[in-house]
Amino acid sequence: MKKLYILPALLLIAGVVSAQTVSDIVRYSTTTNAGSARVAAMGGAFGALGGDLSSLGVNPAGIGVFRKSEFSITPYLNIAKTKSGGRVTNDASFQLGTFGGVIAFHNKNFDWRGFNFAINYTNLNNFNRITNQYVYNSSTSFNQIWALEANADLSWILNSPNPPSVIKFDEILNERSQMAYNTGLITYNETTGEFEPTLLAGEERTQRKYIKEDGYQGEYDFSFGTNYKDKLYLGMTIGIQSIRYKYKSVFTGQGVERNGNVNYFGLDKYNFGQYLETKGVGTNFKFGLIYRPIPELRIGAAVHTPTFFSMSDDYTEDMHSEFMEPDENNNRYYDSYLIPYDYDYDMQTPWKAVFSLATVLFQKAIISADYEYTDYAKAKFSNGNNGEDFYEPDGSGANDQIKNSLKKTHNFRLGAEYRFNSTFSLRGGYSYWGSPYKTTNVPSYLKSDPKIQAASFGFGLNFGTLYVDAAYIYKFSKDITNFYFYQDPYDSDYDIIAEPVHNKYIDHQGRITLGVRF
Repeated sequence: MKKLYILPALLLIAGVVSAQTVSDIVRYSTTTNAGSARVAAMGGAFGALGGDLSSLGVNPAGIGVFRKSEFSITPYLNIAKTKSGGRVTNDASFQLGTFGGVIAFHNKNFDWRGFNFAINYTNLNNFNRITNQYVYNSSTSFNQIWALEANADLSWILNSPNPPSVIKFDEILNERSQMAYNTGLITYNETTGEFEPTLLAGEERTQRKYIKEDGYQGEYDFSFGTNYKDKLYLGMTIGIQSIRYKYKSVFTGQGVERNGNVNYFGLDKYNFGQYLETKGVGTNFKFGLIYRPIPELRIGAAVHTPTFFSMSDDYTEDMHSEFMEPDENNNRYYDSYLIPYDYDYDMQTPWKAVFSLATVLFQKAIISADYEYTDYAKAKFSNGNNGEDFYEPDGSGANDQIKNSLKKTHNFRLGAEYRFNSTFSLRGGYSYWGSPYKTTNVPSYLKSDPKIQAASFGFGLNFGTLYVDAAYIYKFSKDITNFYFYQDPYDSDYDIIAEPVHNKYIDHQGRITLGVRF
């Protein structure tokens, strides 16, 4: 099998810059895992309650509520179910949800009744998911995009002040068009002087996209807090986050017969693969307070600084084609590869503000609510390789797209707990994360509304020194995606946008927390 290695370094840089996208900001700024089983069962609405290690990532003042030292661990099982165009896939993963402890120094004989310190790990996001998408008898072809891009590259060279006398395709074509040319997915017509797609519009019988995502986003919290007369609780958290994310996407197109014969070039099928691995480490600060004016009421407020990440991407692509008849060299199969590259940059997530309210009724029931405000448009990339600032004069830079495509969100969490006796408690909750995408002045491929909702319930067993909590979470969302898109900045007649695919995402999650107080 012939293998072709392509792309000069100059062309590679342009592809690197485009790897940082709006979707990256949304992925790493939206945290939906709730922490311990008790917090998860109550919808994550713990900003005014405290007394739980995983709540310190929401409102650090909650550490002041602890009167005893404590250690706990929460493993969880997540089953990610995806439904795309009638195709259902499942991906099960087992991860560590929370792990940590608090050292409490409490003395009721002083006005300042305690100074507590805690270290806790919380899994903020589980990225594990498999998606299978299909479109049949499409009216467009991926090949069309590569041909248009190749013609744009050729036109730019030919219309330059000093065009070369000899055009070398491997020097002028962008990386994807070059791979498409090397695998026969686009051809050069010497008569017209233009590149043509091997498969025309309407000549693809089946289009399939297989997507596999793996990884997590976790945070280590170092929290300090105090308690004034059991009325005012203050706290601060230093958060250190880590990101591990892997993305694999394989697009497959299959040719269709034309007028009883195979398509003109005899292309049977082809694959286009994209592979990304992202690693990141970041730091943030959280400040919070809880005020209890009367024993039955708690009011909480917290602010989260942006998380300042140092990020690294490793990226590559490949193409493979299969023809029905061999060429003059007796070849039917062709492969082309993008030389793998890595790219370092910084990423800043948006500020967050959290306002909370909770009430305790008759020492039996708890009702709590959190409101979270986040402005995604304030996020940004910076300090890329070669000093890239991700802004462009024409507004096409990644930071320009963030400002134009993202907006403020209003997120809500509700939770309730009823204590039947000193041992057994029953809990329930609901969470809502608003869509961060604007719906106006946004390209069609971004006009999705991927709001997220979650319902949960669980129970707790308290044996004094030991306790066990369990929770089940049902999380769901949906969006609309396209296999590919091409939008001509000057003439919309040249736009090529694949048929939309409607996707539904469901997570079934079970959590168990084991804890000890001392």
